[in-house]
Formats: sequence, structure tokens, C-alpha cells
Amino acid sequence: MRVRVPKILRRLRRNTDGASAIEFALILPVLSGLLCGSMDMGHLMLLTQRVQNGAFILADLSGRDQTLCEDQITDIFHAMDDLLKPFSFDEDGMAIITSVSGITPTAGGVESQINWQRTGGKSLAAESNVGTKVGGEATLPASLPLAPGDPLMVAEMFYSYEPLIGMFTSPTIIHKIAYIKPRLGSLTTLPPCP
Repeated sequence: MRVRVPKILRRLRRNTDGASAIEFALILPVLSGLLCGSMDMGHLMLLTQRVQNGAFILADLSGRDQTLCEDQITDIFHAMDDLLKPFSFDEDGMAIITSVSGITPTAGGVESQINWQRTGGKSLAAESNVGTKVGGEATLPASLPLAPGDPLMVAEMFYSYEPLIGMFTSPTIIHKIAYIKPRLGSLTTLPPCP
């Protein structure tokens, strides 16, 4: 027995007007999600690169002269806002410069100590991974041994990341660190500028 399909239903089955609009409506949420995710990931990648470059430049600027004084450190911190553009270092960032020296190992196994430490861009509450106590032990990677008397400048950058949209990324603190040996002096003291 054969069922007869009414004429109007046969005509609707052959009609393809609006099919593209329906397909677009079905794929639009997927495309929107990809666009939003790409924007967030691109924003995060650019910020991470700027923070890493900022840490290296901070270490390089602090370790290039024979001596370093308080006002020079302040000037270096002021330069960080320009370095991180279009991101605001003053509002969401923090930097720490630490001078470290190798010492004769103690009975407790301490091989390096913090000579001095300065912080800039104090909008974040973050602590140095190297240590915070002047004269105390400096925590360095095992792959970075210091001989007694060897100086080292450690620069740390922190930035509070807020996603643009937040579909695929979440707020986090980006932390990057750079190590550099001073070129001309030991920089174990930080006197006031003349």
C-alpha cells in the first residue's frame, strides 16, 4: 500500500530557500566561541611575552653598570610601564630586583645570600621566589650554582591577568624571572645616588 504525500509537503521538501540561514544559525555559536577564545588566548600570549621580556630587560638594566643607586632603580621601575604597553604595569604589575652573592657553603647548605632587594609597581601583593630577607638565604635553581663571591642580579615580574572575555582563560598571576650576572661590578650594595 502506497501512502500519498500531500502536494504541499512535496513542495516544502524541494524548497531550499533559507537553508543557508539555518546552517549559519547553527554554526554561529561555534564560530563565536572560537573568536572569543582566540581573542583571550592572543591577549594572554602577548601579555606573557611582554612580562617575560620585561623581566629580562629589568635584569639587564640593573646589571649593566659598575655601580647602581636608589634613584637608578626607581627610574628602571618607571620604564616598566612603557615596556609593557598596552598593558598597565602601574595598575596591575609588580617587579622585584634582588642582588644575590655566592657564599662559602654553611653547615646548613646555604650557598647564596640576598644582598639587597627593591620592589616597584606595588599594586600587587606578591613575594619574591628568591627570598625576602636581606642577608638571608637566596633560593636559586640548582642549575645556577654560584661560587663564593659571584654576584647575580635576579629580576622578577608579576602581572595580574584578567581575561577579556573569560570563556577559555581565567584570571591568574603571571610570574616571570630572569637571572643575569653583572657586567662591570659586583653590585652587592645599593647606595643612595650622589
